[in-house]
Amino acid sequence: MKITQISAGRDRSVALASDGSAYGWGGIKLLGATLPPGYPGELCTSNATEIGHNRYAQPIPRALNAGAPFATVNDGYIDTVGVERSGSVLSCRPVVSPEKGAMRSAVAGLPPSPVQVALTESGGFALYADGAVWSWGMPAHGQLGREAASRLEAPAPITGLSRIAALAAGHGHVLALDRSGKVWAWGANGAGQLGAGHLAQSARPVQVALPAPVKRIAAGDTHSFAVDAMGRLWGWGANNFGQVGEALNPRLAAAYFTSPHRIKTDFPVAQIDAGMFYTVATSTQGDVFGWGWNGMGQMGRQGLAFSSKPLRFKELSNVTQLAAGVGHVLALNDRGVHAWGDNRASACGQFPSVTVQASPVLVAFA
Repeated sequence: MKITQISAGRDRSVALASDGSAYGWGGIKLLGATLPPGYPGELCTSNATEIGHNRYAQPIPRALNAGAPFATVNDGYIDTVGVERSGSVLSCRPVVSPEKGAMRSAVAGLPPSPVQVALTESGGFALYADGAVWSWGMPAHGQLGREAASRLEAPAPITGLSRIAALAAGHGHVLALDRSGKVWAWGANGAGQLGAGHLAQSARPVQVALPAPVKRIAAGDTHSFAVDAMGRLWGWGANNFGQVGEALNPRLAAAYFTSPHRIKTDFPVAQIDAGMFYTVATSTQGDVFGWGWNGMGQMGRQGLAFSSKPLRFKELSNVTQLAAGVGHVLALNDRGVHAWGDNRASACGQFPSVTVQASPVLVAFA
């Protein structure tokens, strides 16, 4: 099986194969599951039908979209959104039947066939080939990128953007990279994650002032990044655990940055993603580095000490994709999908008795 895309959410992991099959593990309930021999019956609950991996802690990747191949997929806080190759956009709930896959329903009102979907805590976003972006969901903190008239908004286009090439979504804010290399941001801004020089949220996209055209963007819970064509890194937002990193100018050390600063790395950045209080990135050679909070093993090592300096994961090489969830990380290379970090819901593919997976492990697909 060849995996082409990975996505990490709050307590789940999702992988998309080249044939369009999507697999999920972690915070998923498997209908009709039986416990494996020797599994500790006292774990989680005394009800034998709701024990361990049957109770939203599924360590084995399960097919989500039987009979409906996906073109792209993204995991979020509540649901997983997949785009069928036929064009329909589906919301997949974390309840999976071995025969039918995940419980799923169409996101009504969206144009078909977006090329990318992204999710904040309570909002959804779809990017189309013409560069248009649509949003839907709850408009808390302005995260839908448009003025809202109700507590729950149907899909509608976001105005004020130039043609967009990529999206990156945090907990309550969104970044958009346009086709000329400019970065736009909207939503929550309590830690400066919009990079606008202040802490006021914005329901309308604002342009982030960056010194060079950008090739890649990433959004953590409350921090943000941009990478230029030379692999130089700029970051802004919350830095209370060093998750943005060390500014090239040491006099700029702070608990948060309201505007972008050049971040010190000893390698050109190729891939980057971020979760809650931590960041992971790859070099152009495919080596993996992490910095920030290590409370659930996100730095791939024992202990709780955080680091504002990038630490290399010596166990991994030739990594082509990274996906950072709230507290766990996925990495894809020629050997398969590797996972580490918060495993309390089996998001790393281990039984939930392993609460912290402190080093990368290869996820076993059945």
